[in-house]
Formats: sequence, C-alpha cells, structure tokens
Amino acid sequence: MSDQFTEVTTQGWLQRLGGSFVAALIGLILVPASVAVLYWNEGRAVDAIRALNRGAAAIVEVDAASVDPQANGKLVHVSGTMQPTTSARDPIFGVTGDGLLRLSRTAEMYQWKEATSSQSQQSIGGSKTTETTYTYQHVWSDQPIVSTQFKVRDGHQNPPMQVRSANFNADEVKLGAYRVDPSLLNKVSTFAPLQAQSAPPAGYQAAGDGFYHGQNPSQPAIGDVRVSFAGIPAQTISVAAAQSNGVLTGYRDANGYTIALAEPGVVTAAGLFHDEQKSEGQLTWILRGAGFVAMLIGFVCVTRPLTMIFAVVPFLESLVGAGAFLVALTLAVPITLATIAVAWIVHRPLIGGLLLVGAVAAVYLLRQLHPRRPAQAAV
Repeated sequence: MSDQFTEVTTQGWLQRLGGSFVAALIGLILVPASVAVLYWNEGRAVDAIRALNRGAAAIVEVDAASVDPQANGKLVHVSGTMQPTTSARDPIFGVTGDGLLRLSRTAEMYQWKEATSSQSQQSIGGSKTTETTYTYQHVWSDQPIVSTQFKVRDGHQNPPMQVRSANFNADEVKLGAYRVDPSLLNKVSTFAPLQAQSAPPAGYQAAGDGFYHGQNPSQPAIGDVRVSFAGIPAQTISVAAAQSNGVLTGYRDANGYTIALAEPGVVTAAGLFHDEQKSEGQLTWILRGAGFVAMLIGFVCVTRPLTMIFAVVPFLESLVGAGAFLVALTLAVPITLATIAVAWIVHRPLIGGLLLVGAVAAVYLLRQLHPRRPAQAAV
C-alpha cells in the first residue's frame, strides 16, 4: 500500500542566491573538516599497521588446556572450544539455547516510510520551479521512523517502537582454561538463525522461527512487530589477545591500538593478523573515499554563489556549474593526496614523499583538462 502527494514550489533568483551563500558557508566548514578526517585516518592506519606488525612478531603460542603463567601480560594465540557457563538469554522474550555464547534479537515494526523525488526547471531570470512528489509506503524496519517529520503527517503516523533489536552475551565464557573478556567475545560475530523454543510472551504469537505482535502475520498492519533471533553456539574459536591472569582480553600496543582477534575454527596467528590487516585496509580506503567526497562537495558548495550569479540564464548556469565542478575536482584530488602524503611523511617519510609526488602529478594532469586560452594574434 502507498499513496502520494505532489508539491510545486518556485524560488526566485534572490532566494536562490541567498541559499547559495548558506551552501558556501557549509562548504567552508566541510573542506577543513574533510582534511582533518583524512589526516586522522592516515595516522590511524599507520598505527594499526605498526601495531599489527609488532603483534605478529611478538605473539606467543599457548595451550588452551591450562593457563600459562609465563605468558601473563603477553599477546598470545590460542585455539580451543569457547563455551559459556550459562547460555546467553533474551531477558524479555526468554529465548535461549544450549551452549549459546551470544544471542541476537532483531525486532522490526511495520511502519510508514516517506520517499521523495524531485524535478526542477530553471527559467529566464534565475527562478527555479521544483515539483516534489512525496510517496508513503508500508515497510518493515528495525529502526523507528519519525513520522512527525513527514511532509504529510495526517494518516501516516507511526506508533512508538516498544521493542528494539539487541545483542546478549553469556555471563561467563571460557576458552579451555581461560576466561574470555566481553570485549573479546564481541569480536565473535558469526550469528546463525535460531528457532525460538520458548512460549511467546503476552501479546505475541509464534510465527515462523520467532514471534509476532499483531492480528495476522500474513496481513500486517501499522504498528505490528515481528521478532526473530540468531545465535552463536559453543564452538572452536581461535584468538589473538592479551593473557591477563587467566583472562583473554584486548592487548594494548604501545601506540594505543588494541589487538583483540577472534575467528571460528582453527586459524593460525598469521591468518588472524592477515585478516585483520585486510579489514583495516578496507576501512582505510572507505574513510579515504568519504573524505575525498566530502571535500569535493565542500568545494562545489563554495562555488555556488558564483554559479548563481549566472543563473539568470539557465544555459549559463549549467555551463558555469560544470566549470565549477571541474575546478572543485581540480582542487579536491591534489589536496586529498597532499593531505594523505603529509600524514604519511609524519609517520613514514619515504611513502609520504612518493605520495606527495603523486599529488603534484595529479595537479599537472588535471590542469590539462582546462581549456587553454587561444594565443593572442600578432599585430
């Protein structure tokens, strides 16, 4: 089920010009913020690489059968059966299972969701007419959707979400003779669907593998809730962590980076560190991309007032806007590379120097994209 509402608005040139200055202010904040994020990210990445390299070189192999007092305070690698003293349990629904290390509850409510789509048309004189269509649909969501912010609130109200998704850990978990700290247990995340064996609480009915709050699961109504579960049973886990008086917990490197690695099965220490280095590398590139996009958007916002000056003629607005984007790209690429290079120069001078050369090369190549002015004819 869905319905729609369409609104047509018109902004004059002065309104748009005023909005462009607000965008420029946002851009002036966004550009330095993106530089800060990029610089911080590179420092974080270098710290992670160094800590993981030191950890891989210093790790000590221990047997899960007994606590090794000689390894106290050291980074250790151990494989064994991780099992709870008492299984993880959902305190609201009473769901549990044999030997559950962790239990995950997913609660979803049937709600209204607003989606928008817009089409704009510029006119001579700088005004812009926008036709915005608001579409309201029924969706299942594990997060409450705030209907008070909808454009059309009447008939689209969402009730409060009484039950939320949550994770639950067993109170005490051991890996062989070692106790497992909750911070390390949280690294085990291989959840599998779990059939709820307990009776549904008041107001709920059994449905599929979980519970349902509402009249008819096949015909949901706004406010209905469905709850499903997933669990991690006792199993063989390989760990790289600190051994602290018989407890496996996060190992804090000299630079502050914490090593707490855990994977199902028998995995070598080298395998654990390789996987973590791969994950850190992926995170580094994601943050690099986010920083670059934020900087590009920031520069585009800064140039909005210039674009709006020419908006009295739609063709000129598009032309100047394209040029402004090219300028923004010309600035964002080398500044991103230069920021990354400076960060690496601080931490690793050789790699940083190579990146700085790359930034200079990027400036040269991007400058070639700009049209050259024709040479002035000789008199």
